[in-house]
Amino acid sequence: MESTLWIETLCIGIGTYLMRSVSLTLGSRLRWPEGVRRWLSFVTPAVLGALIGQAVLLQGNQLVPPLHNPALWATLPTVAIAWWSRHLLATVAVGVACFAIASAIAPAA
Repeated sequence: MESTLWIETLCIGIGTYLMRSVSLTLGSRLRWPEGVRRWLSFVTPAVLGALIGQAVLLQGNQLVPPLHNPALWATLPTVAIAWWSRHLLATVAVGVACFAIASAIAPAA
């Protein structure tokens, strides 16, 4: 299992490096096809969603019930502020404050 994870991480790293190095070395001479550009536009939200989903909903590979999950309760207003303000500092400040409050009042699991 662990060696598979390393191989996957290595392949993703090589792919990322090749995509960026080709773009940088060829510069504006290379035009990605519209289909590839559209497909790549979905990669960032998908990866971000997968990372945040696991961080918010799981604890030790176990699903945390919503009532006992301060990370989930802190995430909801943080996402709303990020969407509304589009301001990184405001989003981080609200996220930290909401997580501190939610952690203090959340019932023990």
